[in-house]
Amino acid sequence: MNKRFHKPVPVASLDTSDPRSDPSTQAELAHATAALLIRRVGDDPEVRDEAAVRRFVGLADELGIEVIAQMWSTAPAVSLPGSLWRLYALREWIRRQPAAASRWYAAGMHGQSVAEVVAGVETPPGPEEVARAADEILAGAFTGDYGVALLRAAAFVTVTARGRAVDEHEESVDLANFGALADDLVAAGRAWRAGHLD
Repeated sequence: MNKRFHKPVPVASLDTSDPRSDPSTQAELAHATAALLIRRVGDDPEVRDEAAVRRFVGLADELGIEVIAQMWSTAPAVSLPGSLWRLYALREWIRRQPAAASRWYAAGMHGQSVAEVVAGVETPPGPEEVARAADEILAGAFTGDYGVALLRAAAFVTVTARGRAVDEHEESVDLANFGALADDLVAAGRAWRAGHLD
């Protein structure tokens, strides 16, 4: 169940709000900033509010994407800010451990793929594609279907986790967390496509 907030946050208030404020205000700001970045116009999931996206980019330049992402980090998994946090965290992991991400992905692609069943994606993307899509989304430059982007990221995580399970190198990652991440991304992607990811 998505958590809804009764009091909308005016866009102007984002400039004066302290992101370290009380949890209720922080949650409202998380949803408000996420809505600036990923907002539907009318009933078309692929039509964006370009003025809102520009507003988000300005805030990200001023505050830093890390500060905004930190606000998203406490949001429910199946919510707009929660899904953005997961994409941000996945992108950061790929950037910090590119060799592991590539190796685990390659190992996970061998044999039968379960990613198609889990995420409904025919060809799971590689780490570079996932990181590039996350960069575009977080920079306000993404023009594709957000739900598809989430499902593709989930497919990458599923394949990567399977590759990690058979990898002999000793690099730590919690496979249970990877499984939860994939599940969260799938649920958020399906919620977006159904029109109720808030």
